[in-house]
Amino acid sequence: MHFYRRTVTDSSEELARAIPGANFHCVADAGPSFGGRYWHLHLDGVVLSRLEVDQASVLTVDERIPDFSVWHVMSPRCSANGRDVGGRDVVMVRPGEGGTMRSADDAQVATFGLETSLFAEAPDWELPFGPSNARRAGRWHVASVAARRRFNALNRTMLAELDTQPQLLKVSATRTTLRNVLLEAIMALGESGTFRPDRAAVGRHTKIMALFERTIEEVGDTPIDMMELCRRSGTSRRSLEAVVQLRTGRSPQDYLRWRRLWRARGMLRRPAEGTTVTDVAFKLGFWHLSRFAAVYASAFGERPSTTLARASGSARHRNARGLARND
Repeated sequence: MHFYRRTVTDSSEELARAIPGANFHCVADAGPSFGGRYWHLHLDGVVLSRLEVDQASVLTVDERIPDFSVWHVMSPRCSANGRDVGGRDVVMVRPGEGGTMRSADDAQVATFGLETSLFAEAPDWELPFGPSNARRAGRWHVASVAARRRFNALNRTMLAELDTQPQLLKVSATRTTLRNVLLEAIMALGESGTFRPDRAAVGRHTKIMALFERTIEEVGDTPIDMMELCRRSGTSRRSLEAVVQLRTGRSPQDYLRWRRLWRARGMLRRPAEGTTVTDVAFKLGFWHLSRFAAVYASAFGERPSTTLARASGSARHRNARGLARND
């Protein structure tokens, strides 16, 4: 099985839908806009992907594909599960679990995934990235910075080449060559390094964060109080506040409000027919309209009515051009 695709978007929700194998959520942590790009390549049990975001962001993953061992090489100024990522760290999360990444600036995440069946076929690989470490989450501390740089360069080069020449994947020999080169780069990452397991609390905190994110998705636009958030997240108020603050830099209620503010922006930038600012504000639980407008303007540098007017004008312009072509 092999496929390649690329997604370029200014919508965090659209970016989340583009990433396979996980319940993925992304929200810009600061700044008035969002921009993201995602590449994904699957070559016979080996996955290569790349995620780029143009601003500080919080990314949470609820679940991962259980049959793959997935590892991330993150750019500087990123933290994973509330802990800074070092310049030699390759971050792993156990199959079937998730995690949180927070970036303080624009970020790139180069990812490789290995199907567990590969290790049964080639046990002599002795890679640290297989089932032997799947029972515990942690990080591989790469012995050579050069190996990490080479993998990052290969990630960029290979996906950029396929951007311009996707037809290369139609050739069996090319697919085999790409897969072998990729495996060699992964093996170089694994040479002479050390595995450092996460603290025992990390798994429990990840579960709390996953339940919290799932609750936000399930309640949608329905108002929810702190007591219900704690109940659905399976923890106490103090623990929920501590975990969400560590992972996102915000309190649970502030994070929920921030997520809904970005959802409001998405609805105003892609309005359905007849959409009004009042409708959007009320739908997302912002009952005080002037306060909603002020918070929105502070976050995005313009009033919600301006966003809606620009989007509605663009839609009318596109419709007029469509009618003109049909005449």
